Amino acid sequence: MSKNGSADRAARGGGREVTISKPDKELWPGITKQDYADYLEAVSGDMLPWLHERPLTMVRAPDGVGGERYYQKAAPTYAPSWVRTTRIPAPSAKRDVDYVVCQDLPTLTWLGNQAVLEFHPAPVQRDRLDRPDLLVMDIDPPEDAFDMAVEVAFLVLEVLDDLGLPTGVKTTGGKGLHVVVPIERRVDQSALRGAVARLTSIVVERRPDLVTDAFRKVRREGRVMLDPSRNGTGATIVALYSPRARPDATVSFPVAPEELKSVSPKDFTIRTVPKLLARPGPKRWRTLASERGRLPRDLLRPA
Repeated sequence: MSKNGSADRAARGGGREVTISKPDKELWPGITKQDYADYLEAVSGDMLPWLHERPLTMVRAPDGVGGERYYQKAAPTYAPSWVRTTRIPAPSAKRDVDYVVCQDLPTLTWLGNQAVLEFHPAPVQRDRLDRPDLLVMDIDPPEDAFDMAVEVAFLVLEVLDDLGLPTGVKTTGGKGLHVVVPIERRVDQSALRGAVARLTSIVVERRPDLVTDAFRKVRREGRVMLDPSRNGTGATIVALYSPRARPDATVSFPVAPEELKSVSPKDFTIRTVPKLLARPGPKRWRTLASERGRLPRDLLRPA
């Protein structure tokens, strides 16, 4: 994709300058670091609101998708002073971890230049780690069964609509879908997990032949799994517009319900997405960012 020379290039924003080192280095087949920086700039206006104030877990692949990749929670020690962080205790590691909080385009560009290929923010904001503001219904279908995921997404949307909750749907960049509900910060993570478990039970009861909450694949028997774990303590969700560290460079992309039956996860890649930002899905998520629903008492009652 890149038509740029091999010399380092600089990206500017917010009064800061980020140099794209080795701009012609491939991170995905046919996609260079400069191409990636250009992509992040193109989607930044829609992506950043879903990263703002959230502790970020990163997937890095310094040699691109063909090399080693790893999850990283702690901000690199050499990060510029303007990259914001938030310190969170990690009891299992017996230490504190300074997570990156991606607030602006220079930070986003700098992370891309560090070969952060996936962005996984927490469903909480850093000032209230005990009060989630996102509920996530994670729809995980069998391989090559996106049509089944779509069918389950409609069931989930039906249940959530009956409860009067705002919703947005996005591809995961893999084989599944996420239905995301922005919620008021009124309940802790334990109460949220209980609410998601009840929502899952409602969906499963409507179509037990299609949906299951069984974690082990052997127990799913070809059905779609609704995975509640995205709502647990320490959980993350792949960010809207985040690429995936896969050879096809797919992206987690917002999709309007009326589009679900006519799209495939493979439609949305680093190459294609910048031209798709006027579609109904991106428009819906721009308004969703400012909406908040209140979980009904029936969902929050003790089990």
